[in-house]
Amino acid sequence: MQGYIKDFRKELDSSIWMMPPLYHRTWQYLKYKVNHHENTIPMRDGSFLTIKAGQHLTSVRDIAKNIGWYEGVKWKEPNPKTISTILNWFESNSMIVIDKGKGNRQYTLITLLNWDLYQSNDVEGNSKVTAREHLVDINKNDKECIKNDKDIAAANNAHANEESDGVLTTGQKGDSVPSEEISQTSEQAIKAILNRFIQLRAYGFDFSPADENAAYEIVNGGVPLEEALLYLKERFDTYKPKHSRDRINSLSYCVGYVLDKHQQIIDSQKLAKRRIQDGNTNHGRDTQEAPDKDNSITGGRVGWLRKSNV
Repeated sequence: MQGYIKDFRKELDSSIWMMPPLYHRTWQYLKYKVNHHENTIPMRDGSFLTIKAGQHLTSVRDIAKNIGWYEGVKWKEPNPKTISTILNWFESNSMIVIDKGKGNRQYTLITLLNWDLYQSNDVEGNSKVTAREHLVDINKNDKECIKNDKDIAAANNAHANEESDGVLTTGQKGDSVPSEEISQTSEQAIKAILNRFIQLRAYGFDFSPADENAAYEIVNGGVPLEEALLYLKERFDTYKPKHSRDRINSLSYCVGYVLDKHQQIIDSQKLAKRRIQDGNTNHGRDTQEAPDKDNSITGGRVGWLRKSNV
């Protein structure tokens, strides 16, 4: 994870500094994780959710897992109820806003209030040296943002020059657009597969490096994006759990199924093509008509003719 965030000495005088250490650890984690750029992701109901700068789509369990720590060789992880209490305290102190979507349980979208103010270029220091040091950090952050923007633009330009696969995909606002500009080897296809997997998995919003490698394997296997998304859903629909906690947790589990289905399509197409070629070959052959049994002088029999007595 690259880039910078701003931190202020005023936090030493804030109420959160007087709370238990887990409060400040959670607050720092949220400041590190919120989006720096606006992003749009697909939801399970077919709609799209826009996550703005200063927002983080997560869950209480994910926060509890990611702010864990080691004591000696033992891993410590806070209880999700404790994290919920901390988040409610943040919200009551006008530090964040929590949006849980439809039915108050669809997702957990956390918005850091005054995030834009935290990241602005206005610096408040207690001396000229401090202000100058702050400005150095700001310039570094700005250069990092400019570099990221250039990288994104370069990726988009390279992406537009990739070879077309003629697959329909979905734009950021949910509009169906032709993928004449999108190649199966592009990062966008990888992200589409990962997003679909997260939707079908129906819990959490993050994917592991193993999941990312699995998505690369599907794309590099030559599976068109439209087929990959269809087979991925089939894998979840046909999965029969053995108990209530049995579920598909890894995209790697689905790779074999997706590749097998794709290979079946290839094999069936080859077989159909071979049959068409064989049919055209047989149709072009010269055929000799068999003699009519009734018009034959032997009555259809073969062998030596016996001389008749007259």
